[in-house]
This record gives sequence, structure tokens and C-alpha cells, in this order.
Amino acid sequence: MTTRTTLALAGAAAGLLIIIGACAGPIPLSQAIWPQHDKEYRQMLAADPQNPQAAWYAWTAAREGITVDEARARDQELSTTHNPYSANRDGAAVSRGAVIYRAMCQRCHGADARGDGGDLLPGHAPRDMHAFGSRFAATIHGGAPRAWFRKINAGFGDVVQYPDGSSTAMPAFGDTLARAQIWQVITYLQSLDMYRKTPPASNNQPS
Repeated sequence: MTTRTTLALAGAAAGLLIIIGACAGPIPLSQAIWPQHDKEYRQMLAADPQNPQAAWYAWTAAREGITVDEARARDQELSTTHNPYSANRDGAAVSRGAVIYRAMCQRCHGADARGDGGDLLPGHAPRDMHAFGSRFAATIHGGAPRAWFRKINAGFGDVVQYPDGSSTAMPAFGDTLARAQIWQVITYLQSLDMYRKTPPASNNQPS
């Protein structure tokens, strides 16, 4: 290997480390959530406050002019291994995922995905999504979306006793959230500061 090649590779590696170092993990909820999506989620839940999945199907059906059964069928056709959203291009998906994360995940994973939520059980702390390894993985290939989907959908870890009942340490949300909602949460987890999107100022904002 020539000296010039060695220097070029070293420079590229240093540049990558600078990029990774500049990224602080998932965008803080206070900055990731767009007001219109916070309002949208609350309005959506009005259809079924106890079942975000059913509320999502009803909201999607009304929004797209289809039946609830069609909305459910379309959702079930989504891949379980490939995220249909893009964290670096789709600010709305990041925002919607952040809203769901706040409602369903924050209690254990913490307000900014640092694994420091108030409902943690001893010995079962979630991963700090701001740790260097997580940031490196998210920068290189979007983290571990397949594993994240599997764990969110089906649960993961030992069976433990939470205040509201027993479950795996990472509870299963496959019966609570639609596939689209799970992927939106994952899109939030894939988001980096360098990808931050600000809400559209116009009332004609994209959805």
C-alpha cells in the first residue's frame, strides 16, 4: 500500500469518525415531534384510547377512504424486515415515530432513548441509543431495523414482573401497534441530528 493510499484511507476514516461524533443519536423528543403529529395522534386515539393499533386502522381508513379491513390488510402486507420509511428523508415519519415512542416506549427507554426511563427494572436496562456503538451502527447502516422490529413486535428477554403484570423484559407490541407504527418508531430510532427536519411552516405541510 502506498503512502498516498494510506493517507487517503486515514483521512476518510477520520472524516467518518467526525461525522459519527457529530451525531448524538435519536433526535430529542422535544425537537423531533411536530405539533401537527402530536395533535393527530391524540385525535386518532379518540377512536379507541385503549388500542393504538385499532385506532390507527380506523384513522387510516378514514384518511384514505377505505374500509378498516382494507387498512388492516395493507398494514399486514408491510415487510417485517425492511423499513418503508427513511429517517434521513422523511421528517414526518420521524415525528410520528417520536410521538409513538413518547407514548409507548419512553417509560422504560427514557425521554431521549438513553435507556434511563422511570419504569426500569434492575438488571434489565435498555441500550443507550446515544452510545458510540449505537451511533456508529445507525450512521453506517441505519442501526439494526430487522432486530428492532422483531423485538418490538414479539418482545425480548426474560419474563419479568412489571407493576401492571408479567411480560418479557422488552414487552411485545405486535397486538398493540400496527406494523406501520412499529416502523415509524424504528425510523425515530434511526434518526440522527444530521438528519433533523423542521416542521413545515405552512398549513399545507406534507403528511
